[in-house]
Amino acid sequence: MKHLKLLMVAFTLLMGMSLTSCLNSETEYSPTVGGFVKTGSSMFGDSFTMVDGVTRISPTAASLAAAETNMGFKPSSTNIAYLVATYDETLNPNPVEAKEYKSVNLTYAVSLDGKVEITERGSERDSVNKAAIIDIDNTNLVTYNKEIHKPWFFYDKTSLMLPINYYVYKAGAHKFTLVYYPEDNADGNTTLKLYLKHYDADDKATSTTSLINSGSYPNIYYYAYDLRDVFLRYSMAAGGEVPSTITIEYAANANGIDLKDAEVKMCEVEVKALNDSTTEK
Repeated sequence: MKHLKLLMVAFTLLMGMSLTSCLNSETEYSPTVGGFVKTGSSMFGDSFTMVDGVTRISPTAASLAAAETNMGFKPSSTNIAYLVATYDETLNPNPVEAKEYKSVNLTYAVSLDGKVEITERGSERDSVNKAAIIDIDNTNLVTYNKEIHKPWFFYDKTSLMLPINYYVYKAGAHKFTLVYYPEDNADGNTTLKLYLKHYDADDKATSTTSLINSGSYPNIYYYAYDLRDVFLRYSMAAGGEVPSTITIEYAANANGIDLKDAEVKMCEVEVKALNDSTTEK
């Protein structure tokens, strides 16, 4: 568990200077918790589960309402999110051992959900690839927390996280859709192949990248894709089997967004939860 605990701490630190700006410097110090979470709800209200699949973060109703009003964050329509929260130590004397943070105050919350499309090639619903990306495996560009800079699965093994590095133009201009064509498996082929499509609404880019800005804006770099429906369609064609690996095809260009200068790259991802690979037995 040592590696997993260090990774969870690293997620909290990911916000860097952004967290400082969220907090009022004149208020008393409050400990923080945060990182990538999966949303859930119960009779006791909305809550979030961290990457270990066990530790739960339960926010106050007031902070949830404030997050929706001020940040547009809606847990009811979110699968995977990134959040930061403060908590009262008197209510949480030992949250790491208890694996629960109760009555936290959300200071930052954003959905990371991307779009998944199941369609036929060339149909009206088929996504258009308009721009290249730099890469989805960025471990060669970082020296820290390499596990979260390459594709990985959440503890549920159906939520795929992609750290998409690309040249950014402006917020909201870039959309990334993960496409599955069932016809690929219609002839008994057991390889589950997905296609990452980049739609750049303005066909423009700057010299800055999503990776460089990920500490302040994790939602422009990290994208989460719910593959439950994809796995269901795949298993219907594969005799009930679920895939052990998936292959993602995308157009990569390290120098810009032009597709004519891009190369087609493939990335194979094991369908294995991140905490499985970081937990010491």
